[in-house]
Amino acid sequence: MIIWRGWGILVVLIAGLFAVPSGLTAESFLGPELAPLGVALGLAAAGIAVFFVGQRLNAPRPGFHPGTGQPVMYRNAHTLFFVPMQFWGFILLGVSVLVGVMTLIGA
Repeated sequence: MIIWRGWGILVVLIAGLFAVPSGLTAESFLGPELAPLGVALGLAAAGIAVFFVGQRLNAPRPGFHPGTGQPVMYRNAHTLFFVPMQFWGFILLGVSVLVGVMTLIGA
């Protein structure tokens, strides 16, 4: 089961949109044994994209409290598995390094 809040599900979608095509491209050029290198590159690109999208979506916005009229900062909470979206960029980068190293060791 996937648990998300707000637009946190975009982490999964962005990772899939980057990793799958790059993995298929690497498979057609490098062969099936090195296809995970393409997936690793796609995950690295997805990590960068997720970081910037998460920074943009989770940025605090100034506003006013409707009852009192006092200024407040509204904070967004776009998370996946209770982890803020921008931090998933670092997680995806770590996974891409792990996949790349394991592919090169196994190859």
